[in-house]
Amino acid sequence: MFGRLALSMTEPRVLDTAALIAWPISELSGGLIVSHQEDELLRISPDRAALLDSMGLVFCQPNQDSIELALDAAKQSGDISGISETDLALLSLALERSALLITDDYRMQNIATVLGIEWQGVSQVGISEVWSWTLVCSGCGKEFDAFTGYVIGKVGRWFGDQICCGIV
Repeated sequence: MFGRLALSMTEPRVLDTAALIAWPISELSGGLIVSHQEDELLRISPDRAALLDSMGLVFCQPNQDSIELALDAAKQSGDISGISETDLALLSLALERSALLITDDYRMQNIATVLGIEWQGVSQVGISEVWSWTLVCSGCGKEFDAFTGYVIGKVGRWFGDQICCGIV
């Protein structure tokens, strides 16, 4: 707990939704977040969402170049299969702003490490090494390790020029 309090107030920090829920409001001030997190917070913790305006947060949107770099890193590591649009935006923002990423999400930590983004856990220690995932279709058994055409948030997962059999 004291490690978080020792952070420099001038160091930019991108805050995952877990930090918005778990950290004291006084520690959130000046943190960078994306607009999708407001909806997440409303769904997960309506009481905390009601305090959102008083938290001193800075709403930002990453540029397309940083989104593309984060997306490429997520494909490279294989984490693309479990990354949300919000997570991708937070990673992109941390990359763009050279900010410390605050997250307990292991996939985000993995991608951040691939991108060279410094990260810190919210309440967990975090990953100790980078993993590279291989996905296996539970229907046909086909393995996928190159994710060139994955569409985030869509039904059916596209892998390169093929689509998985859809049995999940």
